Amino acid sequence: MKIVLSPVASHYTTSVSVNGLVVTVDGTDYDYDFSQIPEGGSAEADENSPFTGTVTREQVTVKYHYESIKAEPNQSTDWADYTFDIESGDVPCPIVWKPESVVGGEVE
Repeated sequence: MKIVLSPVASHYTTSVSVNGLVVTVDGTDYDYDFSQIPEGGSAEADENSPFTGTVTREQVTVKYHYESIKAEPNQSTDWADYTFDIESGDVPCPIVWKPESVVGGEVE
């Protein structure tokens, strides 16, 4: 399945995983089975869901919240950096993070 992450600056970071046609967002809070969509069919994402735009069995766009205070201010604007083809497993985080801590000008 093609997962497109649509970054949204926030106070927490979203987790996304895939198992076949099931997409889980933020652990067990959201578990969506896209096998309910017929092959070649599509549906519009509900505004209260973690998805946006048109969803299909092959591709979904996830509202990807990330902790803006921990992230570098300049993030990639290339959609390829936020697009992943995954059959099973966790979707990688595309966000560039600031170093954990800086002491005396050096990263610990």
